[in-house]
Amino acid sequence: MVAERDEAATSKHTVAAVVLNWRDASNTTECLASLAQDAELNRIVIVDNESDGTLRQALSTPGTPEHVLLERAENGGFSAGVNVGLRHALEAGVDFVLVINNDARLSPGAVSTMLAEFERDATVGIVGPAIVNEDGSPQALGPRISFPLRIDETAGSAHPDFVTWACVLVSRQLLEAVGLLDETFFMYWEDVEFGYRTRAAGFRLAVAPRATVAHAVSSSHSIAGDRVQLYSAYGLGRIAARHRPFLVASGIRAVLRVGKRLAARRVRFAMDIWLAYRDGLRETEQPAFERVTKESWPR
Repeated sequence: MVAERDEAATSKHTVAAVVLNWRDASNTTECLASLAQDAELNRIVIVDNESDGTLRQALSTPGTPEHVLLERAENGGFSAGVNVGLRHALEAGVDFVLVINNDARLSPGAVSTMLAEFERDATVGIVGPAIVNEDGSPQALGPRISFPLRIDETAGSAHPDFVTWACVLVSRQLLEAVGLLDETFFMYWEDVEFGYRTRAAGFRLAVAPRATVAHAVSSSHSIAGDRVQLYSAYGLGRIAARHRPFLVASGIRAVLRVGKRLAARRVRFAMDIWLAYRDGLRETEQPAFERVTKESWPR
């Protein structure tokens, strides 16, 4: 079902939503139903990473809200998948793109509340909501970064260092100025890297604390298991390779991670984390841990 939604949206701006799916048709169909209730959204784009037809079948039932489904044969990671949706939205001519995880749910009026931040300050390029856990406790709001790359997700900063892409509203103007997400980050740290580019280009990041989004623990993370720690270490090296001001801090952070695993007597896993960080720093296209079978992890 393709989709230009009713132009009777309350905003003068056009807004598309982008949702990334990976082996989780149930959450994605629920997310679509939730987004369809928001009159601010003119288009809903779903990107299916490593598509096997399961999601297409789930979305083909009568009564499914209008949407665009973009299927990808490979799983190139979070950034690559989201970028497919961003490109589609930009080609469709929208002014803003809401990127939201399939396991996140918007509160009523959240999009219009985030849009108001752009009206309030013309230098704002991206806005994050208040992200809460399913029990209502805070998960992310105005994150700040301190040395050595320690992240306080709930710092509450009005103009944070980055916003988590579990849910963001980003302007066309910013995407055209700084580009899309860096696809060399499979998962983790792509949001920090994008925040760095945003600030370097003279744009501001903002939060809309009255816009709330409930976000469950990612099902893709539970499927991937300990491999997510290796992707995180790889991304930590990548961000230092991309932006040298992060080099010393990232090295210290990597050493601390290795030390924690050594203290837990996971010696081989500690080595794997260090090798993943090293591969990221060297900008190795395929890190060492991806050159072995998934069944051999964790070690």
